[in-house]
Amino acid sequence: MIWTSWIYDVYTQGVVYSKSGTLDGPRIQEPAPITPPNFGHGMLFHTFEGKLLMSVHSHREANGRTIRIPKLFEANLDGDKLEIGKPYQP
Repeated sequence: MIWTSWIYDVYTQGVVYSKSGTLDGPRIQEPAPITPPNFGHGMLFHTFEGKLLMSVHSHREANGRTIRIPKLFEANLDGDKLEIGKPYQP
């Protein structure tokens, strides 16, 4: 399961795994975020070509408004854990 939270003053994307393979857990929390700082609200999806990506967004303040900045990262679920790779450039 991926989730977004704040750690100290940084918006972050985390991941937790189920030891039992069910939603009931028990769960193992990865200690480190899976994305660079200030990225969150992730979603995993496959492109039409079959490539796994993670969409996330960052944000910045501009003229008193919060502007969302979307970003795509390459992702891999081939092993035991979710791996987030380099930024995706279509």
